[in-house]
Amino acid sequence: MYVHGSFSLLSPPTLLQAFCQEQRSVYLAARRGQITAAIWIWEGLIVAATCDGLEGDEAVYRIASWDSGLFTVAPIYTSPTATMAATCEELLLEAARRRDEFGLDSYTISIDAMSA
Repeated sequence: MYVHGSFSLLSPPTLLQAFCQEQRSVYLAARRGQITAAIWIWEGLIVAATCDGLEGDEAVYRIASWDSGLFTVAPIYTSPTATMAATCEELLLEAARRRDEFGLDSYTISIDAMSA
């Protein structure tokens, strides 16, 4: 079963939480303008992510900030190559902290500014 939708109706954090809480194994492909992103969830853990040249945690933080864009979710049946292993809650809490601290446009300014 595939799920297609818009982030204007269902936010990325809500979507990620649903699949992680259900301990699903899925591939999320997303697009916002010219930016593409992907997140692999294996048995409820986020095991890989890419977005606009970013990988891992930073990619998840970027996607979590999107308020628009389109997504497709597909089931996966074999374990993807893991480049990370993080709970959805931990990643989304950090994404929310960054959003609160740096504002919604922080990701378009510079990721380096957050480490300063």
